[in-house]
Amino acid sequence: RSTSWATVCGTRSTPHSDESAHNLELVAEPILQIRDLTVEFSTEDGIVRAVSGVSYDLMPGEVLGIVGESGSGKSVSMLTVLGLTPMPPGRIAAGEANYKGTDLLKMPKKQLRELRGGEVSMIFQDPMTSLNPVFTIGDQISEAVLTHNAGMKEAKAKERTIELLRSVGVPFPERRVDQYPHEFSGG
Repeated sequence: RSTSWATVCGTRSTPHSDESAHNLELVAEPILQIRDLTVEFSTEDGIVRAVSGVSYDLMPGEVLGIVGESGSGKSVSMLTVLGLTPMPPGRIAAGEANYKGTDLLKMPKKQLRELRGGEVSMIFQDPMTSLNPVFTIGDQISEAVLTHNAGMKEAKAKERTIELLRSVGVPFPERRVDQYPHEFSGG
């Protein structure tokens, strides 16, 4: 049984325009509702409860950060919501993960795969192992953009990649898009 707990922290981001502020006011329902999520793993020593009764709401326009001690269930909870926890040995013992009214935990794998990366994604803890060192940052982000935008041309995907880098505060995104992961600071 886990003795440490993850803490969910959310902050409302600032809308980028009057229109998006208006849209936030119209939507009073959470975009994501996690209710009583409990995830267990079968091990040689018995059942280990990695996540125990996690619940939270994420409203449109909010940014969610999950923080906690090592082993507190942060990664397992989000991997489970995204359908990326290996089952077995993992098992969802309880809970719901409703995204726009649909329980992700019961969604067919194909439908969930289409949702991942386009509408719902996770930033993994160690970007140095998440990015392939032999491809540029731009190539790797563009690949995801192209995967979720059928028919998009590569030039348009590169433009979108530059926009995405700019939106997360990467300085000089027009230059950085052609750099390799090792050329980005790890700090």
